[in-house]
Amino acid sequence: MKHFLLILTTLLLNFHLSFAQVDLAYRCKIEPNVMHTTLSYSPIETDSTTFKYGNLYYGGMKDLMKSFVNLKASVPFKIDTVNSNVIFYHPDNQKIEINYDIIDTHTPEQKVIGEMFRPIISDSYFFSLSHTLFLKPETDKEEKSIIMSVTLEKNPAFPMYFTFAPELKPGKTVKLNLEEGMDALVCGATDLHIETRELDGIKNYIVLRIREDNKYNLDRFMNYFDAFIPAMNDFWGNLEGDYYSLIASPFLDIDYHDISGTAFNNGFHVKYSGDTILANNEVVSTISHEIMHRFIGAGTVSLGTEHQWFDEGFNDYTTWYLLAKSGITTQEDFKNSIEQTYKELADNPVNNTPNSEVMKRFWEGKYYKHLPYQRGAMFAAYLDKRITDLSNGTKSFQDFMSRLKATSEQKEALLTVDDFITVASEFIPKEEIAASLNSYIINGELIPKEKVVH
Repeated sequence: MKHFLLILTTLLLNFHLSFAQVDLAYRCKIEPNVMHTTLSYSPIETDSTTFKYGNLYYGGMKDLMKSFVNLKASVPFKIDTVNSNVIFYHPDNQKIEINYDIIDTHTPEQKVIGEMFRPIISDSYFFSLSHTLFLKPETDKEEKSIIMSVTLEKNPAFPMYFTFAPELKPGKTVKLNLEEGMDALVCGATDLHIETRELDGIKNYIVLRIREDNKYNLDRFMNYFDAFIPAMNDFWGNLEGDYYSLIASPFLDIDYHDISGTAFNNGFHVKYSGDTILANNEVVSTISHEIMHRFIGAGTVSLGTEHQWFDEGFNDYTTWYLLAKSGITTQEDFKNSIEQTYKELADNPVNNTPNSEVMKRFWEGKYYKHLPYQRGAMFAAYLDKRITDLSNGTKSFQDFMSRLKATSEQKEALLTVDDFITVASEFIPKEEIAASLNSYIINGELIPKEKVVH
């Protein structure tokens, strides 16, 4: 019944989109080292519209508009490079035509974690998050009600993959709402390889770069995927959605970091260094962490931006928990992850920063950036241990997380800290969990080691 309703909802949505007026019609032509974009815009605002290019939250990137060149339009416009904005003036509110190119502005020193999400466009590879590909209108109108279309011009330079339309073919057009279109990613490569797996009615697209000299990556990655996804399904219950994209490509040609990634609507993209995707447990954990965002943080169970201790830290802990449970890693690896993370938290010189200050200082350096992950994972370890001890093993961390998911789905909204406490009090005395959350998360006190080590 659930799958029937999901299919019916999808059909009705597609029917609505088929006949809805398109506010933003994008046509993309991909050539070596450049992407030409044409936008036909039917004004949403009166007299003028401000468009945003890029999202400075991603890695604190600077000078993003150096990737945005050759702008032309059928109406006057003003470029604000400081704020990555373009204002188009259309006093008669007639449809306007906008043309621009996206190019690669990476320099060798920018191939680091903080700058890894700029557009990359070479003669053999393409990568761009939607917000560094499409101009986004700044308007009070709900993004779900703004309709955009994307057409891929015929004969791109190499095979392409659009996460918001996995089977988009050259010469074809897809319609979607702005919210879906802007939380997405576009990639391509001369050696692009796409595998599909269907699980519980959801089509999963696994997008890799596979060449003659690295074919071993394909079997290893698919074996991992076929073990972890069913384990996650068992943990949470049936997965939701129509499709999911998992993308991995080499990028980090540096000797001090192996892997990093980003989640987006219905998927995630991981960038790695070297010739092997699943090089070690850190890489496996990072990939699994991002997949787990299908549910935690970017997905169903979230406390929002100001509570990354949950969205990222609990995501880390649940990832370790499931990797061990699925047999991809061992129980000893699970224990080591807890102990190592506790040591990193204890040694973090900013570990007493109140939660209200963490996101304000997130991009100031690795200590603030790592803090919500470390703090939240250790609080999850405390919950896991306490639930097991109080119930004599009859209840589990999985039971707690499932209850959070059910609460979120019932609300159809983000969870609050009060929701978290209410659900946790089903397993731990309310006074204890409220006091612990206030001390170890909100106020930033270091949680005692004996509370987290299993």
